Amino acid sequence: MRIGVGQTPRFDDVDKAAEWLLRRAVGVDLLVLPEYWVGAAPMDRGRFDRYVSHMARVAKEVGGLVVAGGVAVDFDGSVKSVCPVVDAGGLVGFGEKIFPSAATGERARVRPGSRLAAFRAGGWTAGCLICVDLLYPELARRLALAGAEVLVNPASISADRRGLWRAVGVVRAFENSVYVAAALGTGYSYPDGRPVAGGSFVASPNGAVAEFGEEPGVYVFDLEKAELEHARARRRYLDDAAALQSIYIDFLN
Repeated sequence: MRIGVGQTPRFDDVDKAAEWLLRRAVGVDLLVLPEYWVGAAPMDRGRFDRYVSHMARVAKEVGGLVVAGGVAVDFDGSVKSVCPVVDAGGLVGFGEKIFPSAATGERARVRPGSRLAAFRAGGWTAGCLICVDLLYPELARRLALAGAEVLVNPASISADRRGLWRAVGVVRAFENSVYVAAALGTGYSYPDGRPVAGGSFVASPNGAVAEFGEEPGVYVFDLEKAELEHARARRRYLDDAAALQSIYIDFLN
């Protein structure tokens, strides 16, 4: 599968965001965009529908699916962070951010989610974890045991966390025998002043990682079934994980 990782500036206008992407469109099976790349303010349903319409144009142009970042949407007074999955016909569905960030104060604005998204793209099964959800190994394992072969991670992280994020992605990929593709924003600042400066990557199930620096753009990477099959045949981590229900803890005192 050919995956595109969008490392984008932050836009306050969905029309400008879509035009920026369309000028950089390349043929891929799946394009992944960062969290909050069109701003962190919650979208009402009308703006969300317009955003999805723009992303459908992008999906048609690239010839595949678009995971349209992580966006906050106000669903009748309840704000959740969602990762819309869009094809040329419009919204396929969306997953939710299960654990909004406590560290950044996001939990004061965004309600916890309750559903993850898994979907087919380019003959592969993909699952979406929004930003900090990647730091919960239980969520990645749930998707891997459900059949995910690649985990996509729309995220917004500060430059001082890029090394940490890459390390976590490599571990999640290796321990679950999956690829992990993280799309990160670049060229803006957190409210506390820390710079956001890229760091997007694709981690393989066998420990390798492709890094995409700081510059904005759409970076393309080819996922290989042989890499996945080698990891799963050699290490059997998912087979072992499926047996964990039979293990109990014996408290000795």
